[in-house]
Amino acid sequence: MRAIRAVFLASGASQGVFLPFTAVILAVRGFSAAEIGVIAAIQAAAFTIAVPAWGHLADVVLGRRNALAISALTAGGAVLLAGAPIPGLAVGACFVAFSLLESGWGPLGDALAVNAVRDRTRDYARVRLLASLGFATASGSVGLLYDRAGYGPAFAICALIAVALAAAARLTPDAPRANLAEVSAGRTRGGSMAVALRVQPRLRGVLAVLLLVYIGIIASFTFLPLRIVALGGSPSDVALSASVSAFAEIPAMLLTAAIAARVGLRGLMAGSALLYGACFLAWAVIDSPMLIIATRLVSGFAFAGIWVGSVLTMAVLLPRRLQATGQGLYQVTGFGVAAVVANFVGGQVYAGLGSAALFGGAAALAVAAAVLALVVFPHADASRIREDDPAASLPFAAPTLG
Repeated sequence: MRAIRAVFLASGASQGVFLPFTAVILAVRGFSAAEIGVIAAIQAAAFTIAVPAWGHLADVVLGRRNALAISALTAGGAVLLAGAPIPGLAVGACFVAFSLLESGWGPLGDALAVNAVRDRTRDYARVRLLASLGFATASGSVGLLYDRAGYGPAFAICALIAVALAAAARLTPDAPRANLAEVSAGRTRGGSMAVALRVQPRLRGVLAVLLLVYIGIIASFTFLPLRIVALGGSPSDVALSASVSAFAEIPAMLLTAAIAARVGLRGLMAGSALLYGACFLAWAVIDSPMLIIATRLVSGFAFAGIWVGSVLTMAVLLPRRLQATGQGLYQVTGFGVAAVVANFVGGQVYAGLGSAALFGGAAALAVAAAVLALVVFPHADASRIREDDPAASLPFAAPTLG
């Protein structure tokens, strides 16, 4: 478990020193808000393409820890190159390459964790909060550095921590690889993601909920820093916004187990989506950087509930040998397909209609996601599915819970 904890700490820290600042870094390099939206949308498209490949490679070909190590090392190389004195078009290409390669960190780390812990609902949340801790500590620590030195150090710091992530990944325990022909009774066309969707039809509704709520989440992640800067905020304010949200996720992760046990994954997801919707509405009207930063405490709680609820839902609905694939489905929907829409459309809305229209639309989508979650998400929490349960041990008999 020490290696898995190190994976989550390193993953969060590496992202924390770089991701909250990407839009502002691009703006400093001369890109407009609309151009930033286009680059982010291309990044999301690359993410969407790459995550199914990482899931298949991890579950079927390489194993999850080997795939994660490769993902970390190659992503570190891409971000290091992005910081070199290269033309703007090459910078954009490096950002896209980073998304393509870093896309494996989340689903592969989650797959390793849910397969290793004893009590998924309680123990996974305790491991996942380390990523939030790493993200919050790192992003908060580098804010003052970037105030004084600019954003140049972000690239090298991110790459260095990615190397540590790769080293930790190689030490983690892993489950056996999947035999797709055995899992799907011989029907292997489309790879492991197609197999997962065939053996668990409920996933389609779950993914629809994630698509709706993550359009708003990603739009805010990309454009809220620009809004803070437009209101007179500094790089340290952007860093503080990210770190406040991530620090709030830490106690929230601990609370999700109790909430899921009481109201189920269905209630956890619906409540978290509504909480995020309230934050979106606040960002549509607030014109003070410090007040926006204060609301990030609430969005951190909401994000923790959505993340844990989504990961545990995949753990409930799919067997162990398809966990990298299941977590990949979550990631490709939330950080891939939803991000393409959020960044491309969001860039046009932000540039043409302003921040109020962008965040107001995000709030409406969050409410729709909450309503749909009450219908399609499983009610039970992940601790009710035991590894010694005969139904859970069958390669294709993922439980369907009402």
